[in-house]
Amino acid sequence: MKLRKLAALGMTAIMAAGTLAGCGGSDDKKETAKNAGGEDIVNLKWVIIGNGMPDNYDSWIGKVNDYIGEKIGVNLEMEVIPWGDWDDRRNIIISTNEPYDIIFGNGNNYMADIKLGAYVDITDMIPEQMKEFNELMPEKYWDAVKVDDRIYGVPAYKDSSISNYAVWDKELVDEYNIDYKNLTTIESLTPTFEMLKKEKNDYPVYVKNDGVYSIFDVYDQIGAGMQILGVRYDDPEGKVCFTLEEPEIYSALETFHDWYKKGIINPDAATLTEARVYNMWRIAQGWESAGETAWGPDMGKEVVVQKWGDTILSNETVRGSMNMISANSKYPEKCLELLNLVNTDTTLRDMFYYGEEGVNFEYVDVDGTQKVHKINTDWSMAGYTQGTFFTVTPEDTTTTDQWGEIKALNEEAVPSVMLGFNLDTTEIDSQLANCREIWLRYKSEVMAGVNDPADVIPKMKKELMNAGFQDILDEAQAQVDEFLGK
Repeated sequence: MKLRKLAALGMTAIMAAGTLAGCGGSDDKKETAKNAGGEDIVNLKWVIIGNGMPDNYDSWIGKVNDYIGEKIGVNLEMEVIPWGDWDDRRNIIISTNEPYDIIFGNGNNYMADIKLGAYVDITDMIPEQMKEFNELMPEKYWDAVKVDDRIYGVPAYKDSSISNYAVWDKELVDEYNIDYKNLTTIESLTPTFEMLKKEKNDYPVYVKNDGVYSIFDVYDQIGAGMQILGVRYDDPEGKVCFTLEEPEIYSALETFHDWYKKGIINPDAATLTEARVYNMWRIAQGWESAGETAWGPDMGKEVVVQKWGDTILSNETVRGSMNMISANSKYPEKCLELLNLVNTDTTLRDMFYYGEEGVNFEYVDVDGTQKVHKINTDWSMAGYTQGTFFTVTPEDTTTTDQWGEIKALNEEAVPSVMLGFNLDTTEIDSQLANCREIWLRYKSEVMAGVNDPADVIPKMKKELMNAGFQDILDEAQAQVDEFLGK
């Protein structure tokens, strides 16, 4: 892939000094510039995901570098990789040791990259280099990213736990007096959906090929990377399950099949990769006020929402957004200083979250409180990837304390019994790969309700067992038992 070459602009003094200290293991050939306080200024490169490079990148990074150059002696270069290119481009960067200092990632690649030796062990640097952020983030969130009791990544402390909500079209709720607050299980929904199907001649459950995947959220996948294997978050015994045979999952799959036969689920669900915008009902992950700020506006409807189950904290929920430091970086301490500042300095946090002041956003006074007014929606960096939500200035369109709401959910979250556990897959890598392939082959028709669980699950299980699924269960259970001290 042909990459756009990035040129980071810095302060006038930096530019005058010529080439600065290199990033990601490159050689230093000229004297390093200094900021006004006499501190050396070093170059860092941060690789992140989004909608590609911002159109106003040059002017934006110039302002960022003016700010952080004086604050912490850093001159930053960003590479914002488009969503569609992310997996391939990121894998190339890691596998070829391409120079970078900080890179975004998540639980899908965290463990594998650590095995490759791609990242710096930052455990002992956190207290000194991230003092303010360390005070902001609860200890259990650090526990969720530990591998062999060491830390290799800085999680973005945001909606770092799972809270699911049933989202209903309020117009339908009012029209048919739907008692949505008491419809909090999959099975309880069937009579209401049958009525809506008959009255509206539409699909009450309109999904794509992963169906109502939230049914698996109560099972911690323990690093195996398969929805069909896990430990229930609240099981003190830590039983490693074939989740499809667990009563609540099996019952939900039976209901999906019933819905499919009755036309409650759209008939093309198993082949769709994108669902439609409008939904009579759906399960969404987030927080209650998202109904007002996101879920409703996104589909052009007023909605009502109802909490669906516990808020759960697990390794997977925390590892959904992290930033790691290259093992080849010459300045790991500076990388942590930068991440600390991005997370705790509201001025800088807003620059990354909203873009360039005066171009992408402006500060406004709303009833004596400073808020952000978006001038446009052109900013292409994904705000959740960079750092915490809790130091971002709220928008002027926000009428609720959504950051406070998210923080409260995090604090009240029920920790998974497997929080801090990392499955060592060394002995079962090939079996896992084969079983993942089998699940992916069956997944869409199972989750869309096309197949009867009574027929398809035994058939799938036979294939899984032939591919080594029992080896996976046995190895995982042995490791879980050891983790729980059994």
